[in-house]
This record gives sequence, structure tokens and C-alpha cells, in this order.
Amino acid sequence: MAELPLYDPPKVGGDILAYCSKCQGEFSHVVVSMVDRKPARVQCKMCKGNHNFKRIGDSRARSVSRSSTPSGAPRKQIVLAQDYWQQQMDLQKGKPLKPYSPKQTFQKQDVINHVTFGVGIIEEVRIDKKIVVIFRSGEKILVHGIG
Repeated sequence: MAELPLYDPPKVGGDILAYCSKCQGEFSHVVVSMVDRKPARVQCKMCKGNHNFKRIGDSRARSVSRSSTPSGAPRKQIVLAQDYWQQQMDLQKGKPLKPYSPKQTFQKQDVINHVTFGVGIIEEVRIDKKIVVIFRSGEKILVHGIG
């Protein structure tokens, strides 16, 4: 038995199956414009958003890697929290390890030992009696100087 196509050949105003990044899935769309007999822009029937036509697995659906951002600024380098923590610990070798207590006041670059999170480095001291601490597991905001 021959399989019937779900959609007719694409035409402006016709229905087509396309990937919608807003809805995060492949749904029915209306073709808004075409280039060289291929859909160029579509409108999602679910969210009513207009976007370029793309299908799951289509090379246009993947992000394009660039050496810099559109403004020409270099891209931010992604560093894992554990690696960043290790870099900072190497820079702070020889500093005394202070036990963490919310009552104690800390300064930037102090090395602390927290009962739950372990050893950390004060990355930032905020004016609202809070400190940003880098631990091996990631960044935490703690209170200090209370009481």
C-alpha cells in the first residue's frame, strides 16, 4: 500500500512541518515566504512566532560557531568551577585557612573552611553583609559580619 504524504508540496500560505526553537519541537507551520521553491520563513501555528524554516537534523538548525561575537568582541572562555577553584587555590598557597562563621568578617581573597562546602576563596565582598565564595563545587553566596 502506498503511503500518502502528510503535506502537499510547499507553497506560500501552505502548511509544512518545521522546527520551532521557541516551542522546542517540530510542529505544523504556515509558509510565509519561499526562495528557489524552498520555504524560507514560516509561522508557527502553536506560538504564532515567525522564524527561518528549519527541520530537525537540518544543517541550518545547528548553531554556527564563530571565532568572535557579532560585535567583534572575543567570546567568553568557559571554565569549569572546579578548574577555576583550583587556579585560585594555587594563587593563594600559604594563606592561613580561616574557619567560616557568619559572625566573622572576611575580606576578598581570604581562604575559608566551611563545614558543608569545604575550602573556598572569597571572590567578592558585598555591602549587604554577603560574600561570594568559590568552592570546588561552585559559587555560593554566604553571609558574614552578623552579630
